[in-house]
Amino acid sequence: MTDAILINPAYSNIIYKNTKVKVGAPISPLLNLPLLAKPVLDAGYKVKILDLNIEDDPDLFLEENIRAEKPKIVGITFTTPLYFEAERLASLIKRIRSSTILVAGGVHTATFPEDVIKGSFDVAVMGEADFVMRDLLTKDWKNIKGLVFKENGNIINTGKAEQIEDLDDLPLPAWNLYSLERYNSLSLSHRKSPPGYLETSRGCPYGCVFCNKNIQGRKFRVKSPKRVVDEIEYMLMIGFNEINILDDTFSTDLKRAKAICDEIINRDLKFPWFPLNGMRVDSLDKELLTKMKKAGCYKITLGIETGSQKVLNRIKKGINLQQVRDAVRWSRELGFETLGYFMFGLPGETEETMEETIKLAKELKLDFAKFNITIPLPGTELFNEWDSKGLIKTKDLNRYNFHSSNYELYDHPTLSHETIDKYYKKSYRSFYFSPMYLLRNFLKDLRDGFLLWDIRLFLQTNWLK
Repeated sequence: MTDAILINPAYSNIIYKNTKVKVGAPISPLLNLPLLAKPVLDAGYKVKILDLNIEDDPDLFLEENIRAEKPKIVGITFTTPLYFEAERLASLIKRIRSSTILVAGGVHTATFPEDVIKGSFDVAVMGEADFVMRDLLTKDWKNIKGLVFKENGNIINTGKAEQIEDLDDLPLPAWNLYSLERYNSLSLSHRKSPPGYLETSRGCPYGCVFCNKNIQGRKFRVKSPKRVVDEIEYMLMIGFNEINILDDTFSTDLKRAKAICDEIINRDLKFPWFPLNGMRVDSLDKELLTKMKKAGCYKITLGIETGSQKVLNRIKKGINLQQVRDAVRWSRELGFETLGYFMFGLPGETEETMEETIKLAKELKLDFAKFNITIPLPGTELFNEWDSKGLIKTKDLNRYNFHSSNYELYDHPTLSHETIDKYYKKSYRSFYFSPMYLLRNFLKDLRDGFLLWDIRLFLQTNWLK
């Protein structure tokens, strides 16, 4: 028997179904589940992680485990696009074992905790939840901050939980609960498998209107360089062959980011890594990039969003296009792969600004570009603004998907969904099928030995459709 089971829903086919970026979708062991598991293990309880995303028959696998393990408590983490899938799984578990306590976590839960527990979930967790699974097993729930739960037909809200100030106090994640050999997948998102996720900081001090900060907030909190590299050594020992940094703002503190690189270099650690979620172009310099390259970083990802300065100002990004050009130029000069993140349908967008975005992506000579359609996610300034103007047409959470247009979800203030879709499709064709891009990458693949790799990935895409 197992005291607690932590579940990652099968998200890949839901979020990336029928999209042009499915081949780039990372299939990797989530970080938050082993973070939650470690304090439970340290308290003497038995814990199991079920990653349904890698199972051929997720429902059957889940049912077999619930029947065999008879868990006291089950936690499910999910984002807004996965809300209905998470509720479906919770309902399935309740039918199999009605006494199991079901706990919901993640950004969506933190935004709508009382709505989440109207269904099959017993508890919704708000804020940072590193120790919550342990506390639910060991404490009176009313004494645990950051919970919303049902009791005798009433809804109890225990108030806001305090954020963890010193991230060095966090235990190392229980990565051993995963079977890492099952994550050897071919993907554009990494070079070596299995890749492991690492956070070196929490909180983002910036105010982009499309970003939800309901869990980690805007206060920038960090792990020390020594703790970061201690954790890297632990991950490499466990069996990860690549590290993907999840920080929203890895280089907000330039001095600390450089010190992390120095620590990796001083310990003579050899492994590929890169900042997965995108760095800000105003929070890096050539010295940092030089240190990152020497420390084994092979790819620079940048949150560029748009080729229009007017739109950048409208979304409160706080950067300018010259900073974008400088960051990409420095990265290319130092031999990094470059990946830019872009969005279509932002507030203030026009056909001309979307053309500017495509033009900029090509002008920068990026190795990769990822284009998304803007979705006003609940809990963001953008959602609240458009909702107040009557532009949100439905709150059917099953439609909140970054990679596909949702005609019934919202009305854009200045554009039709047909127009946004047109430029979304045009962006991939125009970027990846330009003669100069094809020639440049063919020569690069020949030089670096990745030609067969890229051909295999290309054949898995649907960019020609």
